[in-house]
Amino acid sequence: MLVLSQPAPLPARSAACIGAFDGLHRGHQELLSRARVAQPHVALVTFTPHPMRVLAPERAPATLQTPRQRRRVARWLGLDAVVELPFDTEVSQLSPTAFVDRYLHGGLQPSTVVVGEDFRFGHRRAGTIPLLRTMLAANSVPLEIVSKVLDAEGSKLGSSVIREHLRRGEVEPACAILGRPHCVEGRVVPGAQRGRRLGFPTANLESDGAMLPGRGVYAVCAQITNPGHPRCGQRFSAVANVGTNPTFAADAPTHARLEVHLLEAAPDLSLYDQWLEVAFVARIRDEKKFEGEAELAAQIGRDISRAESLLASLATIPFAPPHADDEQGTPTA
Repeated sequence: MLVLSQPAPLPARSAACIGAFDGLHRGHQELLSRARVAQPHVALVTFTPHPMRVLAPERAPATLQTPRQRRRVARWLGLDAVVELPFDTEVSQLSPTAFVDRYLHGGLQPSTVVVGEDFRFGHRRAGTIPLLRTMLAANSVPLEIVSKVLDAEGSKLGSSVIREHLRRGEVEPACAILGRPHCVEGRVVPGAQRGRRLGFPTANLESDGAMLPGRGVYAVCAQITNPGHPRCGQRFSAVANVGTNPTFAADAPTHARLEVHLLEAAPDLSLYDQWLEVAFVARIRDEKKFEGEAELAAQIGRDISRAESLLASLATIPFAPPHADDEQGTPTA
């Protein structure tokens, strides 16, 4: 898969899908499917960071995916290219005409452009779909418009809905919109060793930026994502806790952290300083404070049994495998 950080020409007969694409959920996938019908090659085109993080950081939405995760999912979905264009205040000032000239006519040079029905572009979102159609037609480039994708109740399948579900710890409906579990990737860092003392060693993840679901205990699937690791891509059933460990209030962190106990790991497996991706499959319970370590340990045992049952009931847990190019972490061209 081609990864670009500048608007260089795409391969011949490419359809460019333009949007934020945070999450690459089923609504986004509809755009990509339409693009595949239009042209044999499909490119996902987005800006990084999210424009709101530059223009109004206090109102910027939580991130569902890091750029590395988005590339991983894009490759898994069979895309031919991902274009991550830098966004800054200078870019935000481009007029609609300058935007199209820089990124489309003089840059990517796609054979087809595909956008959602609410797409806007240029300074203060002045560029409309009718204007884009007219400007593209000057170079004989067709424009495909994809309507909102709705669920059975008529609600839009969108990133904001996913975020609301995740804030409430509702990972199952988030999974239904994404078409796969919500994933958080991070580096394993040293913790307080309490889990090991209780007989349930945990990997403490320093999240790379993707949104954590609401506090609670979850059945999850985890995979090692270091390309050079001998067990890269190996998946483990696991239990995860998102929270502040209220049982140990004296030294509890001030913000929620992610801790993962692998259920099938060999005793000699060391994860310190390695990268782990955690797929949230089902919620088990709320986080709560226990009277002591014995009560907590007993509850963890019940959580593990519940997680094993939930995960065993699923034939497959679909999420994107790591790739050798993941190690780069940033676009290569």
